[in-house]
Amino acid sequence: MATPVSGLPISFSNDDAKTSVCSKAQSSISSLATLVKSIIKNSHTNDYLTSTLKQFANCDQHLSSTQEHINKIEHLSQQLLFQSNVLQLDTQELNQIHRTFSDMKLEEH
Repeated sequence: MATPVSGLPISFSNDDAKTSVCSKAQSSISSLATLVKSIIKNSHTNDYLTSTLKQFANCDQHLSSTQEHINKIEHLSQQLLFQSNVLQLDTQELNQIHRTFSDMKLEEH
């Protein structure tokens, strides 16, 4: 045993050291458990992020395809509208021709 300057022996027990070591070990184990939980949580988060990005990439292809279909439908719609306008004009002209013939009152000879 060591003696202090005053000459009295220091009562030093291993129990204090054991308690301190046990406390620090428990703290280290708790910190390690927290770290492992964090790593696992982040790993799952990364898995979710990865799967979400993959789904988004697939959706991007679908969006491009859908945009192409919309463009085709829009083009067809414009063509149909043009044809409809032409038919309407032709019908108006035919009606006018019919009225002209009716006004002339052509009789068969």
